[in-house]
Amino acid sequence: MGRLQRIGAGSVVALVAALLLAGSVAAVYALRSFPQLDGTLRAAGLQYAVAVRRDEADVTHIEAQTPWDAWFAMGYVHAQERTWQLEFNRRLMHGELSEILGPATLDTDKLMRTLDIMGAARRQYAALPAFAREALQAYSRGIQS
Repeated sequence: MGRLQRIGAGSVVALVAALLLAGSVAAVYALRSFPQLDGTLRAAGLQYAVAVRRDEADVTHIEAQTPWDAWFAMGYVHAQERTWQLEFNRRLMHGELSEILGPATLDTDKLMRTLDIMGAARRQYAALPAFAREALQAYSRGIQS
C-alpha cells in the first residue's frame, strides 16, 4: 500500500471515528433532554418530599406538603417539559427574538421594547403581596434547579 493510500485510509478511519463520536454526543444530549418520568430525584430547595405523577391523559399532578414546595415542583416540571417555551417567552418579553430567529422578528422585538413589557412586569411584581412574590420565587428556583 502506497503512502497516499495509507493517508487516505487513515483519513477515512479518523472521519468515521469523529462521526461516531459526534453521533454519540448527540444521542446522549437528546436522551438527557427528555423529562425524567420515573424514579426519584433530589432537588435542593424543597422542604419536604413532593410527589409528581402523570395520569393516563399525561396530565401532571403535584402533591406537596407546602405551597412553596408545590410551586417549586411546578417550576421544575415546566423546565423539564417546556424549556423551549420558557426560553421563547423570555426572549419575546425581553425583545430578543431576533437574536435567534433573525430579521423576521425585528419588528416584534422593537414593539416589545417600546411597550416596556419587562418594566411593567417589574412594577407589577413589586406591587404583589409578599406571599405571591415568594410563590414566584419558589417557582423560579424550580426552573433553575
